[in-house]
Amino acid sequence: MHPFDNMFVQLRRYRVAVCGSCHYAVLPGSIKTHVNTHHRYLPARQRQQMVERALELERQGILASSKDGIRFPNPEDAAVPDLPVFTDGKKCVLPGPDGQVCGHTRRTK
Repeated sequence: MHPFDNMFVQLRRYRVAVCGSCHYAVLPGSIKTHVNTHHRYLPARQRQQMVERALELERQGILASSKDGIRFPNPEDAAVPDLPVFTDGKKCVLPGPDGQVCGHTRRTK
């Protein structure tokens, strides 16, 4: 199995990869920083292979290249597998200057 697939879970429906140990959704362009910061214990070659695989999946259109390319779930959808559920958050429902609901979410702890 490829080192990337050992460390990350691909959520193709949402076009993101989730770190199996940190439970962070990480974009391909941030994989290098993520593994070098949070998984420095892994051999450098293995970390580089993860970066290369993520960029390959991005080129193939499997993973989003930016936040705009992520397919976010609807608020009424069930929790996304492999991501933590936070129950201490608050979401702004007031309209912004453009008339659209703000939607900013913030944890209270």
